[in-house]
Amino acid sequence: MYGISISGQPNARLKKLEVGGPAINFDYAHFLPNSPKCGVLHGHSSMVKVVVEGEVVEDMVIEFGELKKTVKKIIDEMDHKLIVCSKYVMDVGGGAVKVVFDGIGGHYEMLIPRSSVYLIEQDSTVENISEHIANRLKQMMPRNIHKVSVRMSEGFGKSATSTL
Repeated sequence: MYGISISGQPNARLKKLEVGGPAINFDYAHFLPNSPKCGVLHGHSSMVKVVVEGEVVEDMVIEFGELKKTVKKIIDEMDHKLIVCSKYVMDVGGGAVKVVFDGIGGHYEMLIPRSSVYLIEQDSTVENISEHIANRLKQMMPRNIHKVSVRMSEGFGKSATSTL
């Protein structure tokens, strides 16, 4: 596979590299107020698979260990946290936040330690969380990486893929 290099030269060698599997996983809680099934606080175990595509530099796109370490750094920040859209969160001081939403069964208000919450900009669907991971990962990749794809499972047989 050939393309344009980071220096703009034609015929650069482009390749894909993939990491994933049981070693790249995390657990989280979330809620989706507008969902008839997921409008209550609940949790998931997720596995992540990442594919990067880029220009070969010194015979590789990126070292497997470096890619895996970067992915783990991102998902470790999300592990065992409530992943929530910032629009539902109010800082109450003292290291705590108040999470407020209307979902299945009525009105919810939770006071949670800030260290147990991971904020994203959209509702915490598997599609949006995988896109969030892909965005963060793309920002952390070297210049020779042109494309990042993140596939995130949400339990068994359900997943979403975001490609940037």
